[in-house]
Amino acid sequence: MKKFDAVIGVSVNPEMELVIENTPGPKKVLKCMTCCLSGSSGNTATAIKCLGGCPHLLGLVSAYEKEDVADVLLRSAVLKGKVPFTAIPILSETNHAIIPVIGESNDEVWGKKGDIVHSELPQALRILAGPEIGIGPQTFVVITGLRAVEILFAKALLSQAKVKKGFRVLNAKDTLCANKEFKKILPLVDLLVLNKREFEETGMGFSQIHKCGPKIVVVTHDKEGGIFSFSNYRISFKPVSFSGGRFETGAGDWFLGAMISELVRLRESVLTIQLKQFMGVINFAARVAGKKITMAGGGNGPSRHQLR
Repeated sequence: MKKFDAVIGVSVNPEMELVIENTPGPKKVLKCMTCCLSGSSGNTATAIKCLGGCPHLLGLVSAYEKEDVADVLLRSAVLKGKVPFTAIPILSETNHAIIPVIGESNDEVWGKKGDIVHSELPQALRILAGPEIGIGPQTFVVITGLRAVEILFAKALLSQAKVKKGFRVLNAKDTLCANKEFKKILPLVDLLVLNKREFEETGMGFSQIHKCGPKIVVVTHDKEGGIFSFSNYRISFKPVSFSGGRFETGAGDWFLGAMISELVRLRESVLTIQLKQFMGVINFAARVAGKKITMAGGGNGPSRHQLR
C-alpha cells in the first residue's frame, strides 16, 4: 500500500470561478468560467503537490448516489487536479463554492455546505481507519477547516498518528475554536495553525495551548504577517509581497501547504525541527502565500520554480 508525504482532510469542494468584466450598470459580461478542486483541504493538498510533495486528499461528500451538479463538478476537479483522492460519503449534499472575480481582485466567496448524515457515521469512520488511507511512519496528518460537527473525523485520523508524535497538524475554523471540544483535541496535535480571528476565539494564550499538546503554534494575520510560538518562544514574521492582483482566497491554505511541503523536504517532524530551521519554513510559506495572492482561485498557486 502506498504511503504518502501527507494525508489531508476533510474540507473539499469544487470551486467555480467566474471572471466578470468590470463594466458600469447592472448587466455584467461573463468573460470565462473555470472549475477547480478547492475547499481548505483541497487547496492545501494542491499546494503540497505543486511544491513537490505527494499528498492524499480525503474529502466529505454526499452520502447519496445522485448526479447533482456539485458531485459532477467535484469529480471533474479531482481528475483535473491529479491529486489522489478518497471520498467520505457522509453529507446531505456535496459542498460547493463560487468565486466571482471582478477586475484584479475577488472580495466574496459564495458557498454551501452539506449537513452530516449521522446514519452514515460508522461507514465513514471505517473508511478513515482503513490501510488504503496510506499513513506511514513519516506521513503528516493534516486536518484543515475543521468544524465542530466534523471533530470525530479529525480524532479518527489524528489517533492513527498518535504513536508518531511530530506529524499531527490542525487548522480549526473559528466555530470549533470557540467550542469546548477544541481544547479536548489539542493533546492529539503537534502543530496548530490558526488565523488571528480563530486564535482569539480559543480564549487561550500561547502558553495554555502549549500545555495542552502542540509544540508549535502559528497565528497568521493577513497583510501584517503573523507570529509563531515555538515551545513558548515567540517570533513575529512579515508577509512577502509580489506585484500583481489581489486574490486572497486560499492564501492561508497555501501557507499551510507550503509549511508541510518544506517540512517534508527537510525530512523533519514538528518535534525534531530546530528553531532556526522552522524560521526558514515560515519564510518559505510566506513567499508561497505572497505569490499565491497574485493568482486567482483558491486552488491556484505557485510551484517552486515560479518562486525563483
